[in-house]
Parts: sequence; C-alpha cells; structure tokens
Amino acid sequence: MRRFWKTSIGCAAMVGMACITPALSAEPAQEPAEEAPAAALAFTYTGDLWSVSSGGADRDLVYLDDLDLQLSLDLERLTGWQGAQAFIYALYTNGNSVSELAADFNGISNIETGVEAVRLVEAWIDQSFAEGKGSIRLGLYDVASEFDAGEVRALFLNAAHGSGTDFAQSGLNGPSMWPVTSLAVRVNYQFEGDVYLRGTIADGVPGNPDHPKRTTIDFQEDDGLLLVAETGIARDGRLWSFGAWTYTEEAPDLVTSDEHTNYGAYLALEERLMSADTGDSFTLSGSVRLGVANEDVNPLSTFFSATLVATGLIPAWPEDQIGLGFMLANGSDKFLSTIGEPEDHEINIELTYFTNLTENITIQPDIQWVISPGLDGSVEDVFVFGLRLSVNKGWSLD
Repeated sequence: MRRFWKTSIGCAAMVGMACITPALSAEPAQEPAEEAPAAALAFTYTGDLWSVSSGGADRDLVYLDDLDLQLSLDLERLTGWQGAQAFIYALYTNGNSVSELAADFNGISNIETGVEAVRLVEAWIDQSFAEGKGSIRLGLYDVASEFDAGEVRALFLNAAHGSGTDFAQSGLNGPSMWPVTSLAVRVNYQFEGDVYLRGTIADGVPGNPDHPKRTTIDFQEDDGLLLVAETGIARDGRLWSFGAWTYTEEAPDLVTSDEHTNYGAYLALEERLMSADTGDSFTLSGSVRLGVANEDVNPLSTFFSATLVATGLIPAWPEDQIGLGFMLANGSDKFLSTIGEPEDHEINIELTYFTNLTENITIQPDIQWVISPGLDGSVEDVFVFGLRLSVNKGWSLD
C-alpha cells in the first residue's frame, strides 16, 4: 500500500506567471521583475538513472524520465482581457519505478508516476483583482504548485521534500497533485507586510483510479471535495507557512469498518541563514517542516523534514548548490498493526549536488540512505545512488 507523488515546483518550472513564493536566492532583489512575455512556451526533459546498491526489495538499475511542455499566456496583452492569465501544462513519463526496488514509503524520485502516460496536468485561467493584490484561479489545478511548496526544499529529488507525505498520502487517488489533478478554484490575497492568505476547493478524487493513465474530469456524487487553506509570510530570504486540509467525504478506517473525516495540517519555515559580506555569491539556507494527518485513515500520522542548502560554496562555480536533507515519517498505530515486523518510522537522509553544465543543461548527482524502508523491519536499509540530467528550452512572444 504505497503511492508516490512528485510535487510541481511552480516557481522553477512555470514561465513567470504561476510563481508566488519568492526564491531564497543568493542575492536580494535589486530591481522589479521584468514584465512577463505575452506568450511563453517551455520544454523540459528530465532523466533519472538510479541504482539500488543494497537492501530494499531488489537491486538493479532503473531509468525514469519526464517530458514537460508548459504554455503561459498573458491574456491582457494578447486579447485585452485585463488582469487575466492562462497556463497549460502537459507531460509524458515512462512509468518506471525506483521505489519498487527500494521498497520505501516516501518515494525516492519526484518524477516517478508508476504508469507510462501522457497527461494534462494543469489548464487554468487566473484573474487578478484589488489592483493585483488578489487573484482567483479556475481550472485543472495542481495544489502542490502553491500549497505546501518551498524553494529550499525544491532542490531535493526525494518526492517528500516537496509536499510532505502526510498530505500527499491522503485521498482515494491522492490529493489534486502532480501528476493526477482535478478541477479546482483557488483564491489568493497578498496583505501588507508580505503576509498572504490562499485557499482552494478541489474535486476530492482527481482523475479516475480505475484508469490511471487517463486525464479524467469526472465528478461523482461520493467524491466529495478537498479543502485547503494556507497563510504565511513570503519575502526575499524567508518563507513561513501554515496550512490545513480536509475532505468533505469520510474515509474508511485502516482496520475497522468505521469511517472518519480525513484531515491534517502542516507548518513549514524556510530562512536564509547566512550570506557572505564579501560580495561573492555564497549563501546558506535552511528549512524545517512538520505535518500531521488523521491516523485512523492514513498510514503516516506525523512527518518531519529538515534541509540545508549552500549556494556558491565553490567560488569558481557560484551558482552550484549542495544540499543535505533529513526526513522522519512516523507510521500510525493502525497501519503498523497490518505489518508483520513493523518499525515505528522510516528515515531518509539525502545528499545532493546541482550544477549547470550549460545554459540549458543541468546535472544533479544524488545519494539517499533509507532506514527502515516501508516501516517494515523485515526489509534491509537501502542505499540509492542517482543521477539526474535535465535539458530545458524556452521560447517567448513579446
């Protein structure tokens, strides 16, 4: 009973329009951002090569890939529709799995989907109001593009450093998150002092669980709704957020025949911890995140993660990043009772390094050590070695 999700990294992947949280970048912003183009098309191909060298369910090499196409449209510049933007995002993945080999719970790679498919992930229109302080978004929507999203955590390849597994595990077919999403409406408002408040209402069962390869919009009476709200402070070098989520349709108990409301909450803090005063590009940023979920209906009851990311550690390569991540996933008592040799928690320690080979090609070696994979004491600890290569290209129309 394991599912794996990738969180969409909205600020890194989208072309200018969907990004709300700021990057904890090496240098503070000096000038206003350039005006977004009238239309922009972005192409990204990402390939992962993983080797499970010890432990887990099996030892082997596996290749995962992800082809993304994203189209951003400024409808005000194109059609005169004031304050309106549109975004379309489609992808292809080969469906291979590294987590089947590692037997872990959280997901080793954030581009793993489990099925080979071409999907439409997002297709929405965004309308601003209140002189740009607020916006309302309607359409096929990835909740993880804005909710429970962080810039420091986005460096890491493990899926759970995106949206925490406490949230990503929920729902009959997962929440409305990459790669399976649903129709939703999202409202966002920016207050004084860099304080924001956003909320979304989405179909409680994205896609069709019986046809996982299809992009399906199918409202059933017993689907219910997913409700998510988040507030926080977002400014250069700081992102503090608190969110809560719930489903209107009850979920079955993990052990008994009872049903319960499925709900949870998370608190995430990201901060620039250190910046060099000598004019070079070195920065050290960190994050901590804690999430909880109803243990009667979810395999994990609590989830904790922490990361450190250094940028410009090597002066000759000022844009390179090195990151160290830690996560602790605690199993719920009821879920652990279904495992023959249960372990209370799964631990993942990740070391990763990101560098640009050229303007359009990046490479990222990655090592992960998984302790008590799958919360199962009968499975040996796992060492996984990975290498990610990404090729990206963008075109714009002013």
